[in-house]
Amino acid sequence: MSALTDLLPVLAFFLTYKFADIYTATVVLMFSTLAQVGYTWFKTRQIPKMTLWSSVLLLGFGGATLYFHSPAALMWMPSVLYGTLAALFLASHFTPATVLERVAGSQLEAPKRIWAVANGSWVLFFIALGLVNYWVLSHYGLDTWVRFKLIKVGLVFVFAIAQAFWLARHATPRAETPV
Repeated sequence: MSALTDLLPVLAFFLTYKFADIYTATVVLMFSTLAQVGYTWFKTRQIPKMTLWSSVLLLGFGGATLYFHSPAALMWMPSVLYGTLAALFLASHFTPATVLERVAGSQLEAPKRIWAVANGSWVLFFIALGLVNYWVLSHYGLDTWVRFKLIKVGLVFVFAIAQAFWLARHATPRAETPV
């Protein structure tokens, strides 16, 4: 269900853009993101750090888009987000546990090398997404960028599923501890 709720703001943005303009779609994206964060808080009484960080970025860049009446800020936001995520995932290679190990390590047991490879693949994936976003925004118009934004979300889900299958081959589920 979390994957669906994560996708709803982007779908709302895309549909609104189809029937209105980028500024209306930006407002819808901002409010639906706030609703998603509120729903997550109401349901779990916590907000994942990545959700919080991407929401803050979105509100800042979306606000700049509305304030300056230019879609450039919103178009740059994914490259900034993916660059930041790539840097965080890369920096975690120099800590006792990578970001991916911290996120999934409570459910899966794997050697450090497996966590490093999986985490490193996310670093490369985020760098690629950020660079492709930059290329699309600098070589194509707004309509193409909006379509690419929807495709990009699909790419993230496909990559996450592929990563899960790869981890399933190299990691084992952690035994449940009796309560």
